[in-house]
Order: sequence, then C-alpha cells, then structure tokens
Amino acid sequence: MGLIDKLKRTFVTPLVEEKEEGMAMVRSLRETGTAALAHAEALAALLKLELKEASSRLGKKTAFLLMGAFMAFFGYLFLWCLLTVVMAYFWGIIAGLAVTTGFHLLAAAAGFILFNRTHVTPIAPATAEELKTDLSCLQMALKKSSHS
Repeated sequence: MGLIDKLKRTFVTPLVEEKEEGMAMVRSLRETGTAALAHAEALAALLKLELKEASSRLGKKTAFLLMGAFMAFFGYLFLWCLLTVVMAYFWGIIAGLAVTTGFHLLAAAAGFILFNRTHVTPIAPATAEELKTDLSCLQMALKKSSHS
C-alpha cells in the first residue's frame, strides 16, 4: 500500500462519509419539518371545522337563554303594571293582569327549561384527541431516543 492510498483512507474517506451523513441529517430534518407543518395545517383545519359546528350548537342555546330572559323581563314588567295602573282602574282587572303576568312568567320558565335541556358537547373533541395522540407519540419517541 502506497503513501497516497494511506492518505486517502485516513483523511479523504472519513471526510466524504461525514459530509454524506451531514446531508442525510439535513434532508431528514427538512422532511420532518415539512411533515410537522402539514400536520399542524391539518389540525388547524379540523379545529376550524369543529368550531363552526360548535358555534351553531351554542347559537341555539344562546337563543333559548335570550328568549327566557326576554320573557322574564316582560313578566316582571306586567307584574308591576298589575300593581299600579290596572288595579287603580278596575277592581276586577287584577285577574286579567295576573293572567298576562303568569303567561309571561311561564314562557320565561319554558325558555330557561329549554336552555337547561339543550346540551352542548365539547367544542373540539377530535382535535383534542388528535393532540393527545400526538403528545403520547412524542413522549414515546423521546423515551426511545433517550435510551438509545
């Protein structure tokens, strides 16, 4: 074996191998980054879809709450009307306003009951499950790499 072969084997070959390993590492990091970005975009799309569905469910529950509050307000208003204007005008008007007040209070009770019976599921359950899965996979990968 000549001096040139010894120099090639000792100095040139390790440098070429190190350069190839470095390029493979850069390529691997680039692919990992691209995959992580694609995964984050998919999670964002899933969250957007779930938030859209949740907003429609919450809108219905909010409408029932507003209806109940609106009717309770008018029940309170007619109760005061019962005590002021109408009692002074007719002696039998109390029964008429009591019916009006009772109707509005019953409507308010119905609104609150409908509000309580309208159940809303968690806002983004599939996204939360996906994040839990991602976290457990990441923890497993970190354990594997720390044991290696």
